[in-house]
Amino acid sequence: MLNKATVYQAVFKEISQKEARISDAFDDLNSAVANDSKSTAGDKHETGRAMIHLEQEKLALQLEQVKILREAFAQINVDEVHSTIQFGSLVKTNKGLFFFSVGLGKIEVGNESVFCLTVTTPLGRVLEGKKVGDVVEFNGKIEVLGVG
Repeated sequence: MLNKATVYQAVFKEISQKEARISDAFDDLNSAVANDSKSTAGDKHETGRAMIHLEQEKLALQLEQVKILREAFAQINVDEVHSTIQFGSLVKTNKGLFFFSVGLGKIEVGNESVFCLTVTTPLGRVLEGKKVGDVVEFNGKIEVLGVG
């Protein structure tokens, strides 16, 4: 099983890359606004500026959400070993590896898939508080094989 520190670093990298992509897109839009301001095409010009402004607002919201993800993720102590599933747990089950952290979905770490989800998801709520050997019913039986 992958260790928590390795998975943590992979998730941190994924969050950082997502933040960088959004920031780059935001910078591109700012450049487009600067270049567009030199145009004098009337209504078409104003429509284009309005569309850029809407996209900027959307990206600003996405950037804020990623910052919130990063702040929540920073609360995880990779050295802490859990005996029960909770926020910050790396969990091995018969259905795969789960990292209860932030909702990024499936990521590849090395040659293994890890599902990053929060404890507030339906699966998270079912597994929260469970320990090694526990079996739960969620789209079939899920057996907890390891918690870290």
